Amino acid sequence: MSNVIKFYPNDAFNNPDLVLEQAIGIYEDVLVFGIDKGGNMDCRASNMTDEHLLWLVSKFQHKLMNGDYAEADD
Repeated sequence: MSNVIKFYPNDAFNNPDLVLEQAIGIYEDVLVFGIDKGGNMDCRASNMTDEHLLWLVSKFQHKLMNGDYAEADD
């Protein structure tokens, strides 16, 4: 039997459900920030210590401020 590969549209990042689906089975620990359908911020995390969560948020903030997630100029 062959493996089935699921292809996502180029704009899959516009659908939070597809973004989460693409992350299944990849990460050891996760921290998810989101805005729910009522417009409220909601956060979920796997079983991490408060210290690990704070480190992860700080690391993300540092990379974001450094432009690590900016789109490349063509």
